[in-house]
Amino acid sequence: MAEMKDVVTSLLGRWAVPALKLIQILLAIICIALLRYYNLSFGGELNQASYHDRYLFGVMTIGGMLLVTIPIFVAHLFGSEIRPGLDLIYSLMGFVLFLTAGILSLEFYVIYRNRPGNLNAGRSLGSMLIINSFFFLLNTIVSLVRIFLK
Repeated sequence: MAEMKDVVTSLLGRWAVPALKLIQILLAIICIALLRYYNLSFGGELNQASYHDRYLFGVMTIGGMLLVTIPIFVAHLFGSEIRPGLDLIYSLMGFVLFLTAGILSLEFYVIYRNRPGNLNAGRSLGSMLIINSFFFLLNTIVSLVRIFLK
């Protein structure tokens, strides 16, 4: 078991989690830029509760996970070790939230045909959110490996 732990530690290294966190932060910032520049939404009928609920869910997912991920990234940069169990919870939550927000965005912009510029930007937003969710899933797997090899 000691050999397996050494192999995984050498593969993951000290910078595996901070690198994943940096990618997650950059993708979330790109999503915010797309959201703001193209005035995108996450679906629903305008002036109805579903529109506002979906929009708030998407914006709070991106902003909330940025508020969680940035301090964890900075803590890793300064050499502070974040407990793998805590990172597992945050990463699993980020995976579910970003995946759901990406699905909401893609579902809306697949049928949205009003303005072609926003159509492509909306699909890009949904794709970026789903790609970011898989980086959170990868971070979850890394956290699980760190927990089981401890």
